Amino acid sequence: MNLPIRGKAIGLDCGNCDLPFLSHAHGDHLNGVKKSTHIIASKETIELASLSASLSTRPGIQLLDAGHILGSRQLWAETDGGSALYTGDFRLKEGIFSKGAEPKEAEKLIIECTYGDPSFSFPSPEETYSEIAKWVNSHNDSILLLGAYNLGKTQELIKTLNEYCKITPVVTPHSEHFNRVYEKNGIKLDRVVVGTEEAEEVMRGPFVSIVPPKLARKTFASKLGSAFSRKAYSAFVSGWVLRYRHSAHEGFPLSDHADFADILEYVEQVNPKEVTFVHGDGAHLARVLSKKGIRTSLSGALPAQTLPEMEILAPEAKS
Repeated sequence: MNLPIRGKAIGLDCGNCDLPFLSHAHGDHLNGVKKSTHIIASKETIELASLSASLSTRPGIQLLDAGHILGSRQLWAETDGGSALYTGDFRLKEGIFSKGAEPKEAEKLIIECTYGDPSFSFPSPEETYSEIAKWVNSHNDSILLLGAYNLGKTQELIKTLNEYCKITPVVTPHSEHFNRVYEKNGIKLDRVVVGTEEAEEVMRGPFVSIVPPKLARKTFASKLGSAFSRKAYSAFVSGWVLRYRHSAHEGFPLSDHADFADILEYVEQVNPKEVTFVHGDGAHLARVLSKKGIRTSLSGALPAQTLPEMEILAPEAKS
């Protein structure tokens, strides 16, 4: 999707345009942007995505904090057809090192709706951090696996374990580039990396490891427990645990997205005349807003970033 701004097509997380805007560094939002030589984005996003493109600005465009991951931004602009706001992925609730998304009134709102169903209602991040800490502390003689994406959720969990449990977790080398960028930008993350002497020392006793979602399985935990002669348990950390049964021992609904109520609240704050839903199914939201006289349209489908999670999920049996 593009926005027409002063005769130029500004791409919203896509590269088929005159100049792309990249809301954040998750791979499902890059969509050809990697080939671009000039990009509208935050410097943190450029670093996290390992892009060589130079940062660009345009008159009439403002970047606002999206509250999603480090460097995530919304784009507000005076377009050729009036003011518009594009959220990309966003979170309204404050996290352990992130503020909630910044609203700004606009005539047209283009908003993500990954969790655009009334069944998704997330507790505050602080409440979920405490629940994770309670589970970790209750298994302090065991090996614990927390399944999470390498970018965003892993850093949030490292910080949670550092502050709530006083634990230094074991992380995979695949997350280390992102961990270093977070630290470069002022977020201290105490962790040890698999394969290092520091990790080997930690893994001689009970330890907590943050792993990709596909490894947060009971079967993998069982194999790891046998290898280390110690009990081992796994937990999956995602907003999707509210809908799907997972093959881990536990699940925690920690999400860096807005839930259904937050999306509606954000729409109210922006006060648009027209809303377009992207990156999810906005049908439920559209029905609510249409009753309030707001024009709505639907665009996009379930984001690709959810697919790795789905590998370890099975639909809940309907009762």
